[in-house]
Amino acid sequence: MHTQITKLGELADVRTGHTFRGALEHDPAGDVRILQIKDLRQCAEIDHGSLIAISWEARTAPHLLEQGDIVVIARGESNTAALYKGELPIVATSQFFIVSPRQPGVLPEYLCWIINLPQSQRRLERSGSSIQAISKPALMDLLIPLPSLEAQHKLIALQRLWGEEDQLIARLQTNRQQMLQGIYQQLIKE
Repeated sequence: MHTQITKLGELADVRTGHTFRGALEHDPAGDVRILQIKDLRQCAEIDHGSLIAISWEARTAPHLLEQGDIVVIARGESNTAALYKGELPIVATSQFFIVSPRQPGVLPEYLCWIINLPQSQRRLERSGSSIQAISKPALMDLLIPLPSLEAQHKLIALQRLWGEEDQLIARLQTNRQQMLQGIYQQLIKE
């Protein structure tokens, strides 16, 4: 069975995040958390605890992220994607595109993984002189290979294992650095 190739816009709805006027200030009593570009620059995960909260005062209800939505950084050299898994009311700023899968034959985790692949990142057309940006049509036109749901599940499971391996390697490197530092300190004392 061969893999079908489909445009992202045929598999998901794509919208722009909310545009805020003025600076956002943290309000400990706030009812909505705000996802900003700085919150995703370092990793492809949404750390709910680090997001600022605000009190929503706009006349319209906030367009909250829903379980399975994918946020994609719209500006910069890397258009990292992160999957929203959580219960907190979160609004993404206009620095993001929000991809909401709408086809039953595609897993949100798989779509997020595909968008983050280096070859997908290279295919996204960027424009702008100082700050590179992708357009909504460029994101919607991104070609997505669509294997069976079973294959998607296997790819996601494999990706999780690779992620765990990366974390273990990072911890081993940190431990090695600490041991070397300890040995160095011990040798200096002698």
